[in-house]
Amino acid sequence: MRAVADNDILLKGACYGLLPTLIATVSGDGPVGILGTSKFVVPKQITRARLCGDPVVANARFAVFLAANEVIEPSTAEQQLAAVLEAAAQEMALNLDAGESQLVAVLVSRCLPWLLTGDKRAIVSIEALLEREARLMAVAGKIRCLEQLVLDALKTMGSAMRDAICAERFVDKTLSICFGCSSPDPGLAEALEGLTSYITDLRSKAVRVLAT
Repeated sequence: MRAVADNDILLKGACYGLLPTLIATVSGDGPVGILGTSKFVVPKQITRARLCGDPVVANARFAVFLAANEVIEPSTAEQQLAAVLEAAAQEMALNLDAGESQLVAVLVSRCLPWLLTGDKRAIVSIEALLEREARLMAVAGKIRCLEQLVLDALKTMGSAMRDAICAERFVDKTLSICFGCSSPDPGLAEALEGLTSYITDLRSKAVRVLAT
């Protein structure tokens, strides 16, 4: 398994029609691990999303991706680690939901290469939790955020990336701003600059866990 991915990556990738493209930017072989609950949660999120296109199409994209990858269920030990992380996060007033904590626990216990997440608050929280839970050092340098995946894909897709994101400009506010979706095409240089700036800012808050 090359990575585990959270619901935010799955949702936005499916809505944009970019899910396989984004995953292809991640090194390694094998399928992507997806929590069993995602099978039910992501389609509901797609249906409720403010899409310009047809949610049926986005759900079909997700179904194809799901079939080609691996549904995972955390083991008892992984669930226990996830509970420890959630309890520590609550004590430290950090934002770490059950899905993210389970993915981190799976990454640690199975020695997987990457965690792909669109949850910036969770990334910052995991960074802070390194001080409380020694096992989390296994996560160092292994988290890739949505903007990193988009930036890497942009280098090969060019303007097609902007077209896909601006076609669903309400799916992610940060990406819509970076690609100038509310104005005439500003060119890709501005998108590159915006994505790079956002990633740099996030790295300043998660210097150890965010991938380089």
